[in-house]
Amino acid sequence: MGKTNVKIVKMGINGEGIGYINKVPVFVDGALLQEQVEIEITEKHQNYSKAITTKILQKSDSRVNPPCPFQVKCGGCSLMIADYKAQLEIKKELLRESLIKYAGLKNATIEDIVENPSPLHYRNQCKLPVKWLKGTLYSGLYEANSSRLLYMDECKVHEEGLDRVRKKIMALLNEAGIRDYNDRIERGMKYFVLRGFNGVYQCTLVTGRMTIEKELVDKIMEIKEVVSLFQNINTSKRSYEIFGKEFVQLGGSKTLELKMDGIVCRLSPASFFQLNVEQASKLYSTVVSLVDPCKLVVEAYSGIGVMSLLLKEKAERVVGIEYVKDAVKNANNNARINHCEDRVEFICGDAAEEMKNIAMKEKINALVVDPPRTGLNEEMLECIMKARPEQIIYISCNPATLAKNLNILLQRYRVERIIPFDMFSQTPHVETVVSLRLF
Repeated sequence: MGKTNVKIVKMGINGEGIGYINKVPVFVDGALLQEQVEIEITEKHQNYSKAITTKILQKSDSRVNPPCPFQVKCGGCSLMIADYKAQLEIKKELLRESLIKYAGLKNATIEDIVENPSPLHYRNQCKLPVKWLKGTLYSGLYEANSSRLLYMDECKVHEEGLDRVRKKIMALLNEAGIRDYNDRIERGMKYFVLRGFNGVYQCTLVTGRMTIEKELVDKIMEIKEVVSLFQNINTSKRSYEIFGKEFVQLGGSKTLELKMDGIVCRLSPASFFQLNVEQASKLYSTVVSLVDPCKLVVEAYSGIGVMSLLLKEKAERVVGIEYVKDAVKNANNNARINHCEDRVEFICGDAAEEMKNIAMKEKINALVVDPPRTGLNEEMLECIMKARPEQIIYISCNPATLAKNLNILLQRYRVERIIPFDMFSQTPHVETVVSLRLF
C-alpha cells in the first residue's frame, strides 16, 4: 500500500505506536513514543489504519535492542524494544488513559507501578502448539497474525528451567515417533503444556484419542524435574480452548505443589494460577493489607484459593466462589492442608448467583474480585450494587474493562487507592489493584 512517514504521539493497548495521517489514527507495530518512523500500511479502514515500521528516522532514547531474536516475528513481547523504565511509564499511561476515557477519573492518583525484579525469565508456565515439520515434532509459538509455527528453543520470558525441561520432553516425544494432530483421524498431539515451581514441573500432553505408551511415560518420568504427567484429550474442531474436558493421569503426582507466604497449595493441570509467582506474592500481600478486619470476606473468581487462604487472618470467615470444578476441589483441599477449613470454604458456581445467595443470608463486609479480562458482567455488577459490601478490592488484568466497571461502581463507591503491578514485563499488560469503599 506504499510507504510514508509518521510521528508517534501515543502508545496503544497492544504496545503499538499511534500516529496520525490526515487526522486518521495509524497503529504502527515496532514504533515507540516520539519516534519519527517510515511505515508501510498493511490494513486500511474507514476510521483507522494498521502499519509496520520499515525504518526509524528519529529514534527514541528509550529504544533498546531486544534480547530475543524472535521478538519481531513472535509479537508476544511488543515492549521488548523499550528499556524497562519506559515500559513502566507506558503501562501507567495506558492505565491512566483508560480510567479517564471510561470512568471519567481525570484526577485519580495512580501510585508508582510495583516493579518486576526479574523482567526476563519470570513466567512459570508455557502452553505451546506443536507441529510436525520435515520429520521432527516441534513446539513453539505462532508468528503474529498467522498460523505459521515459530520454533524456538528458548523464550526469554519463560523461567529458564521451563525450556530446559521442555527440550528434554520434546526429545523423548520425537524418539517415540509422536506426530502432530490429525483432525481427520483424531490422533496426534495438539499442545505441549508445562508448569513449574521451585525446579519441579507438571507436564500435560494435549492429544486426540490415542494411547501414550507406558515406555514413553516411564522415560518422561525419569526426568528428575518432572513430578506430574497428564494427558488431556481434546478433539474439538470449533473451540480455541487448549484443554478438553478429559484428563488422564499418566504418572507421578495428581497435583503440583506451591508454597507462598506461609501457605501450601496444590494445583491440578486445569487450575489457573498467576504466571509470575514473585509478583503475585507482592500483589496478594497488598490485597491482604488493604482489607479491614471483619466478619465475612467473599472472594469472587477465587481459583485455587490462595488469596482466600491468605485473607483468613483478616476475617472470621472467608468464602471463595469459582466456576471451574477442578479449581474448587484444589481450593477446598488447600484449605484442609493449611488447617483452616473451618474458616475458609469454597463454592463452585457462577459468581453473581452464589454471591446473591450469600448476601440474602448475611452481610458481606469485604468483597475481593479478580475477574477475567472481560471484567465483571452486568449480573455481577448489579449484585454488588444491591449487596453493598463496605469494601471492594478489585484486581484487574485489563485497564479498559476495569475502568468500565468502575464507572458503574462509582455511583456508590469512592476510589481509595490505585496500585499497578508489572506482572508481565516486555508486554503491554498491566495488573491493577483498586481499593474502593462505600460512601
